[in-house]
Amino acid sequence: EKMFYFRGGPHDFGCVTCHGEDGKRIRLQDLPNLTKLEGAQKAYTTWPAYRVSQGELRTFQWRLYDCFRQQRFPELLYGSDASIALTMFLARNANGAAFDAP
Repeated sequence: EKMFYFRGGPHDFGCVTCHGEDGKRIRLQDLPNLTKLEGAQKAYTTWPAYRVSQGELRTFQWRLYDCFRQQRFPELLYGSDASIALTMFLARNANGAAFDAP
């Protein structure tokens, strides 16, 4: 939870910047509010996901890594305590949802 709300880096961003309230968008992409059950369930349960633009199947860990990269944060290492803690916080927010990935 602390990582989700932490803001820093050169742009003073954090997960909460893009995913902490309804109605946020990046370009044409609607961003889910991960602090609410509906948004967290919609986002968390759809990974892994096939990214057409990259021709690759990507994991939720990759999604977190890429968000950190876009925020200009230090690299979020796969399987690190930090990535697992953030994943579990988001899993808790999506509690009760059915798996909806390909």
